[in-house]
Amino acid sequence: VFIMATSRLLGINDLNDVFHECKQFSAKWDMIGLNLGVASTTIAIINRDNPNSCEQCMYEMLAKWLQRENEKCVPNWRSLCQSLCAVVGKSAAHQMAKNPCVTDDSEEK
Repeated sequence: VFIMATSRLLGINDLNDVFHECKQFSAKWDMIGLNLGVASTTIAIINRDNPNSCEQCMYEMLAKWLQRENEKCVPNWRSLCQSLCAVVGKSAAHQMAKNPCVTDDSEEK
């Protein structure tokens, strides 16, 4: 569905770019995290450590995802767009998928 979004593997060095794109969805950080395969125990720890900041929780959760602390969901823009679609809806995910930092024209099609 998100053909424009690159499947290039993301890592912890991409955290700031990924957070910038996802920050607006911080209120649903826990559901996004679960959809990305972040363990519920990890979600609970992040929530406990940052009880008053959804943005900080989103940042920490994305860091865990990018560090590949799970094997359920490969960290790339395409899987992130798919998870956002499932949690916050298609229009937001489609909008993010059109962003130049999410697409990679150099990737082989």
